[in-house]
Amino acid sequence: MAAREQYIIGIDTGGTFTDAVVMSEAGQVWTAKASTTPDDFSRGVMDALTEAAKTVGVDRKELLNRTTLFKHGSTVATNALITHSGVKVGFITTMGFEDTTEIMRAIGRVDGLSEDDIRHVTWVTKPDPIVPRELIIGVRERVDYRGEVVVPLNREDVMDAIRRLIQDERVEAIAVSLLHAWANPKHEEEIRSLAVEADPSRKVYWSFGSALSQVAGEYARANTAIINSYLGPTVERYLKGLDEKLRAGGLKEPLLVMQGNGGVAHREQVSAIANLQSGPAGGMIASAHVAALLKHKNVITTDMGGTSFDVGLITEGYWRYAPEPIVERFRVLQPIIDIESIGAGGGTIARVEPETGRLLVGPKSAGASPGPVCYDAGGEEVTVTDADLVLGVIDPNYFLGGKKLLNKENAIKAVEEKIARPLKLKAHEAAAGVVEIVNSKMADLIRRQVVRTGYLPEEFVIYAFGGAGAVHAAGFAADLGVKEIYIFATSPVFSAFGAAAADVIRTRVMTCQYILPADPRAVNERLAAIESEMKEIMKGEGFAAGETEFRRFFTIRYRRQTAGVELPIVWDRFNSERMQEIVKLFEKKYEELYGTGAGYTKAGIEISAIRVDAVGRVAKPRLKIQRGKSANAGAAKKGRRKIFFTRPERRFIDTDVYDYMRLSPGARIKGPAVVELPFTTVLVPPGFQVSVDSYQNLVMKVG
Repeated sequence: MAAREQYIIGIDTGGTFTDAVVMSEAGQVWTAKASTTPDDFSRGVMDALTEAAKTVGVDRKELLNRTTLFKHGSTVATNALITHSGVKVGFITTMGFEDTTEIMRAIGRVDGLSEDDIRHVTWVTKPDPIVPRELIIGVRERVDYRGEVVVPLNREDVMDAIRRLIQDERVEAIAVSLLHAWANPKHEEEIRSLAVEADPSRKVYWSFGSALSQVAGEYARANTAIINSYLGPTVERYLKGLDEKLRAGGLKEPLLVMQGNGGVAHREQVSAIANLQSGPAGGMIASAHVAALLKHKNVITTDMGGTSFDVGLITEGYWRYAPEPIVERFRVLQPIIDIESIGAGGGTIARVEPETGRLLVGPKSAGASPGPVCYDAGGEEVTVTDADLVLGVIDPNYFLGGKKLLNKENAIKAVEEKIARPLKLKAHEAAAGVVEIVNSKMADLIRRQVVRTGYLPEEFVIYAFGGAGAVHAAGFAADLGVKEIYIFATSPVFSAFGAAAADVIRTRVMTCQYILPADPRAVNERLAAIESEMKEIMKGEGFAAGETEFRRFFTIRYRRQTAGVELPIVWDRFNSERMQEIVKLFEKKYEELYGTGAGYTKAGIEISAIRVDAVGRVAKPRLKIQRGKSANAGAAKKGRRKIFFTRPERRFIDTDVYDYMRLSPGARIKGPAVVELPFTTVLVPPGFQVSVDSYQNLVMKVG
C-alpha cells in the first residue's frame, strides 16, 4: 500500500483575514483564507484549515492527521498590546531605579509616533506606563557593568516585594529586571529561586530581563521583561487552547510558533514578546526564500493587508534586525526583523477633516469587523477597498475568488456622501484621491526605509504581497522609480507561505566591547561559549549538534558612538588577518551609509555587540519551473471593464481582464490591464507591462 502524502501547514492570523498555506512533499502548494475572528482567534484558524482542506481535497481531520509540521504566526500578542488588554503586572528592580520606565529616554516622548503626530508638539505626551509606579518595587542589590557583585541581593527585600505584589496587589504577572543583570544574572537567578519558594503553584506569570536579553540598556531591558509578563498569560492561553483544538482535530505533531526573529520554535519554548511582529516576519522569510531562488540581492518587501502596510528590506541577500524595536511606543531589546508599518491597508479609513476640508487616509482601520462598507457587514466608513471598488479595479463578483460578493452600490453611495460631496467632486474623483494619498504614504515609507540604509530605491526590486499589495504596487513603485515588481501566486497569503517555509531559529544578542583589532582568542572564546549554549537550546528543539547552522553578526562602531553598524560575518573563527579585514569591512560600509570621509579611524573602532542565530533547517517549498502549452495571453482573457486610472491621464479606460490561472510562462500583457488571482487583483496601469516568468510569477515593469 502506497504511503499517504504528508503536508506542511503555515497559518498567519492577520487583522482582517486568517491565511493558510498547505505544502505537499512534492512541492505542490494550496492556499486558503477565512475571516479573522477577534473574539477567539483560534476559530478563524480552524475555519481557514477547513477551507484549506477543501482546496486540497481531503477533510480537515485527515489534513491535520497527515501534517508533519504545523507553523503558526499570529497577531495575538500585538493585538493585546495595542488594545491594552494584557494582565496586571508588578515590577521588581534595583533600588534607586524604580522610576526608570517612567522617566524613559528623551526620545521616549515621540517614540513610535508618526511624523504627523510629532508635528503637533502640544499634543505629544509620553505613553501611559504598563506598570503604574505603585506596582514597582526596588530591592537592595548592585552588580556593576563588568559583572562584579558590589552589593549582595537582600533576600528579605525580595520576599517582601513578592508578598506585597501577589497578596496585597493581586497581580497576575511579575517582571524582574535588575540594573546590570545583562553582565551577570546571578541576582536575578536568586530571585527566580525565591519566586519558586514564594509562589510554588506558579499562579503568577514570571519574566526575567536577563533571560530575555543580555544587552546593556536598563530602560529597554526593563520594558522587555514588563511587556513579556503583560502579554504572557494571554499568549499562553491562546496557544494552549489552539494546541488543544488542533490535537482534538487530528494533529499529532507539536505546534510550532512563528517569532519576530524570522524563525519558528516549539510552543513551550517561545516567550510572549518573541511573538510580536511574527506575521510581518513571515513575509520576510518568504521573500528571502524567493529572493535566493531568483538571485535578487536587494529587495523591498511590501505587505499590504487589510489593516496595515509593512515594509522591510533585504540588502546584499540579508535582512536586518531592528537595533531597538519600538512596540506600541516602548523600546525593547528583542531580535525582531526590522519591518516598519503604517496604517495603510485595504480596510484603512478615509475621511474629510471637518476643520480643514482636507482628505485624510488612515491610520485607523475598519478591520475584520465591521470591515469596509462594501462588505455589507455594518461598516459605515469609506475604506481603501471601497475606493478601489468604485474605480472599477476590483470585480465585486470575484472578491476572494467569488466566495464573497461586494456591494458596489453601497460603496459608491458612501464615497459620494462622505468624501465626494464635502470636496465637491464626483465619486470616482474622490475615490481616486483616496488611492493617490494611500499610494503616496506607502511610497514615502519605502523611501525613508531605503535611503537611511545608504541605497536608492531604483537599486531594488519590489515584492508585492498581502491581499491588496498587487492592486497598489504599480502606484507606489512609479513614485519611487523602481522598475520591477514581482507578484507571486502565494502573494495574498505570503506571510503564511513564509511561516510554512520558516526554519527553527533561536537568537542570542550580547553586549560586549572588543577594541579592534582585538585579540582573536578572546573573540573566539566568546563565540564558542555562545554557540555551546545555543547547541543545548537547539537540542530541545529536536536538532543534534551537527544539524544546527550558525549565522554570526557583529555590531561595530567608532568608539564613543552610541549606535553601530551590524555586519554579517562569514568566518566562524578569527585570526589576526581576519581581525584586520573586519576593520576594512566596517569602514567601507560606514562610508556607504554616511558618505565618503564620514568615518574617523583615529577615534578607534570596537565591536559593541555580537548576534548569533542558531538555525535548524526544515523542509522548504520546492518551486518548480513551469512549462505552459502557450505563451499567448489572449487565451486567458476573461472580459473587459471600465477602470478609472490616475496616470498618465485621469479617465476611465476600457480595460482587458485576464485570468491568472490560464496564463502560461512567457505570456506578456501590456497595460492597461487587470490580472485576477483568486485572492487578489493585479492592476497594470498604462505605461506598464506584465509577464509570466518560468516559476509562474508575475513580473511587472515600466514600459
